[in-house]
Order: sequence, then C-alpha cells, then structure tokens
Amino acid sequence: MSLYFDPDHDQANDGPIFDVPDAIASSCPSELMHAAAIVIGPYGLLLKGESGSGKSLLQRTMRREAAALSIPSALVSDDYVKLVRQPEPQSGTTEQPELRAYGPVATRGLQEVRGLGIISVGENNFASEAPMHLLVDLCPADDIHRMPSSEETVRSCLGYPIAHLSVPERSVVEACDLIFALLSTWKEPL
Repeated sequence: MSLYFDPDHDQANDGPIFDVPDAIASSCPSELMHAAAIVIGPYGLLLKGESGSGKSLLQRTMRREAAALSIPSALVSDDYVKLVRQPEPQSGTTEQPELRAYGPVATRGLQEVRGLGIISVGENNFASEAPMHLLVDLCPADDIHRMPSSEETVRSCLGYPIAHLSVPERSVVEACDLIFALLSTWKEPL
C-alpha cells in the first residue's frame, strides 16, 4: 500500500485499510466517501468536495482556528473516510443511531499539503474515528443559495439525517466563517 490512500488501487493484503470493528463492519451499512473528516469541539464534520476544492486547506484552517479559540480539534482523515451507520439503539431509548467516520489506517495522523506533500499533523492532533454531525459540501459559489431552504439544511447519509451546509470551494476564509457561525448556533455551542 502506498503512503497515501488510493481507493482504486490500494488493497488490504497486509491488514485492514479501515479498522472498523468486525461486529460493526459485518452488520452495519457503510460507504467510502471522498471527504476530509475532522472534529471541532463536540462536533464531527465531513468536508466533501472534488479534488482541488480545498478540503485539506479547509480542515487545516478549521483546526488552527479552533486552536486559537482554545477549542479542541482533531483530524480523522484528510482525503477518504469509511462512513458507517452504527447499529440502532435499544428499543425504548430516544437515542438516534450514530454516523461514524473512520480514517484509513495507513494515513492516520497524516495530511496532504499541496506543494509540500504528505506531512504529520502531530502526536495528539488526530483520531482514528469519530461521530459525524455536519456534512459540508464544498461547491461552486454560484451553486449556493443565499437563503437555503430547510430541505437544504439536512441530507441523508446511509439513511441517516445529518445537518448540511454548502460552502464555496477554494474560499477558505468564507467557508470557515460559515461553518463556525453555524456551529455557534447549535444546542451545545462551541
């Protein structure tokens, strides 16, 4: 396996590509997603976009901004995640099933920096997996509605509703501002 994950060519001959627990991997729906996954405070974010849309730069900027605000943050994966819908909770509880992102084993703690290559995020700045709460689509600015409808603020991933936000691709300052503004309005603000 190469140092960086390529889902079209990498194979798990020498171990798992993703270390999803066997009981979950065999019984829960999952999908491979071209997205970065980070944790900012209590929230997991999926940053989804085409190659070159600014996912890596946005995740680094979000984590730096969180650090400046003394908010804990971590990188789960910089490029691809295995998204898994966790088992349904026991009957009689009000809990929702959880959507979790798992990073590739081979790239754990690594990120791409265009112009430098693959570098480490540092010893305590990554997590192997985390629950996800917000799907952020990096898309052309012209595709973003100024006043999104309520239908645009929620998407379905593996049949699970997840909060959704569209941000302009390759516009890190605006995207970071939109994401932090949204998170500051949530039940458990940052």
